[in-house]
Amino acid sequence: MLVKIVAFQGNKTVFETSYLWKSAFCGLISMVMAACSAPGELSESEENVLIQRVSERWRCLERNDYDCAYEYLSPAFRAVFSSGMYGNHYVSQPDRVLTGVKLVAYDRDAAVASVRVGVMSRPLKNTSSASRAIAVTPFTLNEAWLWEGGKWWYHENP
Repeated sequence: MLVKIVAFQGNKTVFETSYLWKSAFCGLISMVMAACSAPGELSESEENVLIQRVSERWRCLERNDYDCAYEYLSPAFRAVFSSGMYGNHYVSQPDRVLTGVKLVAYDRDAAVASVRVGVMSRPLKNTSSASRAIAVTPFTLNEAWLWEGGKWWYHENP
């Protein structure tokens, strides 16, 4: 129930709604809007499809097959950059092995998933003896994947 304050000014009556009720109403609307825009969750099968797609892309990178990895890039990226341009980006990459994939966050409204990828890298054969002595180095990457046209696409920053 809204509280109205009646004030008489000359010949007209002015109704003013209490500031307390206005604030409460605005707060309620804000909470409803925040709840509606909160990131949704992927179902287990949707998450498995995403993880499978991420793993397939990394299998391409492990083989240094950049034409294969190019097929996982977003349509917007592929519209601007050719496969050759993408492959040139990876001129001297170390040997890599995928060790794990984990979904970190998902925003259903934006259709974007954040994925953490665990990778082990081995130095190239023509590196220094110090690099070869270290042998294998683990590292973690955070990747963004977009849902578009019924598929997950890797978002590459040019």
